[in-house]
Amino acid sequence: MTDFLNALKTDLSDRRLLPVVALVGVALLAAIAYVVIGGSSSSSTPTAAVAPVTSSVPPSKLTVSQANTEKPVAETTEGTKAQHRGTARDPFVPLPVKTSKAAAAATPSTTGSPTTGSSPTTTTSKETAPSKPSTPSKPKTTYRVAVLFGVIPAGTDPLAATLTPYANLKLLTPLPSARLPLLVYRGVTTAGHSATFTVVGEAILRGSANCLPNAAQCAAINLRPGQSEQLEYLPPSGGPSVLYELRVVTIAASKAHAGSVKSPLAGISKAGREVLRRSGLVAIPYLHYSKRLGVLAFSSHSASAARARTARRHHHSR
Repeated sequence: MTDFLNALKTDLSDRRLLPVVALVGVALLAAIAYVVIGGSSSSSTPTAAVAPVTSSVPPSKLTVSQANTEKPVAETTEGTKAQHRGTARDPFVPLPVKTSKAAAAATPSTTGSPTTGSSPTTTTSKETAPSKPSTPSKPKTTYRVAVLFGVIPAGTDPLAATLTPYANLKLLTPLPSARLPLLVYRGVTTAGHSATFTVVGEAILRGSANCLPNAAQCAAINLRPGQSEQLEYLPPSGGPSVLYELRVVTIAASKAHAGSVKSPLAGISKAGREVLRRSGLVAIPYLHYSKRLGVLAFSSHSASAARARTARRHHHSR
């Protein structure tokens, strides 16, 4: 091996081979220089920036398969034949964004067409304030009823008897008292024509009063100014009967002042109201109270003109 190398060295150092050796060396240096210069030039070449691709399809135009994000989405470039799971979608279309119902409700709606150039109009809902309930109108006229009521002693002329005066009879006043109610004052009829009293106690009636609904069923009586009615009361203990008389003296009308009364039924007798409630006689046959007029108005037909003489008498004769 040493002899071979020595022989090779001797041949290379020969003057005849020096040109060949020099040529090989220059070729080797040129190859190395080409590789070095070509690699540096390729690494310094700038790369082109790739612009992001945006989709022109708005999120609202997504199909059902594109908007369904709960299923797996396949993004293959070779079509449906290479897909194994999920549904196909465009990878450049942005996924839909979920919005809460509260945010959608709070967003004001806009109207206006972009093609016509009209500016969008924002519409907002306004809460309508509840209307105040209308208060019933107070009556323009009030009535003062003056009556006389009391016991007529046996053997005494009714015209000479001393009766208790009531200058301004209070509504629902029981007569003669709440402990022994025979009548309860209910008010006046239209235009102060007469005064109405509900018959509560057991008594025999005779006089000039009109009876409601009729003479056979006398549930209430009407008396005009100057008229009177007598009530013969028989005590349950079996003692002697007691004769009472009711006279309507006057029914005076006056103009109601603003703020004089809080309501048409202000100042009524609580004792009389309790008597009517306990007896089940709150309603008046064929009459109802008019808050606008402050009087009793007939519901259907007027009261019978017959005198109330037989109803209570027939009841006690049994």
